[in-house]
Amino acid sequence: MQLLLLALVVVFFVALPYLGVSRFQVGETTTILIAAMTAASVNFLVGQAGLASLGHAAIAGAAGYAVAWSFKQGWDPALSVLLAIVLTLVVSFVYGILTMRTSGIYFLMVTLAIGMLIYGLAFRWSSVTGGDNGILLQRPEWISARENWWVFYYFVLAVLVVATLVLWVVSRSPFGASLRGIRDNESRMRSLGYSVAAYKVAAVMISGFIAGVSGILGAWNTQSVSPDSVNVSGSILLIVMVILGGVGTLLGPLVGAAIVIIVQFTVSSYIDRWQTLLGLVFIIVILLARAGLVGSIAKLVNRILRRRRPPGHSGDGVPEADAPASVGNHPA
Repeated sequence: MQLLLLALVVVFFVALPYLGVSRFQVGETTTILIAAMTAASVNFLVGQAGLASLGHAAIAGAAGYAVAWSFKQGWDPALSVLLAIVLTLVVSFVYGILTMRTSGIYFLMVTLAIGMLIYGLAFRWSSVTGGDNGILLQRPEWISARENWWVFYYFVLAVLVVATLVLWVVSRSPFGASLRGIRDNESRMRSLGYSVAAYKVAAVMISGFIAGVSGILGAWNTQSVSPDSVNVSGSILLIVMVILGGVGTLLGPLVGAAIVIIVQFTVSSYIDRWQTLLGLVFIIVILLARAGLVGSIAKLVNRILRRRRPPGHSGDGVPEADAPASVGNHPA
């Protein structure tokens, strides 16, 4: 069902440029897709490992700075991407090493501190980062042609689909099952012989890699990077996106990113205090749909299907022999 919904969503986004939308609206949709990819990296870490990060905007921003700096030096785009990926993995490894012994609020605070440190470097190391002015850059030629402006949109869409499928496969692999075991009962997993710290580092690096890819696309999209790209407020908005869409869901990051980006860039043209509106939306979702929009809809559909399902051969209320006994315990 999730893959079918993903396929329908992809078909919609593929057809979007042909539905009479403006070039500006396609550009805003591109921003939503990039934000959804970053939110998906956070969603993987929260949903599978139970680790909420307030530093993923800094990881994505570090990749963006690497691409911008290498462009300023006249590097080839392929080498720029390679440098960005290497820097992303290094930063993610540092995140993992410094947080592998923590969980819960302590993990949150450590990632917040690292994110603030990266923001300070971006703001003060002006000889490399350009300081408050940031760095301007251009997209590679094959996705920057004015007459083929839709190429970059489809490229971002393809990367988002691949990243989503990669995270989906990893979450349903034995590695993902181990992460959920650590999330639910860390001490028991440690007693069973699992290296909890190593699993956490690996999860942070996988999540950080996806965030780094989105950071590269984000730098190409805006064609600039600045300290705002690594600000802690960006990481907070990523958490908001994940909660609005639904933690652990496949399409939740996309739905949450769409709500936040539309309020931030479209509604803000008519309402000065768009943060207040976003806060009200967040409160309403928390009160009425505690599992997020996608998660709550999935629960409602499962409840309806369960009521319409014919009783098992053994009688009402008794599961069939071939049916799994804990379907409801699997993440959405």
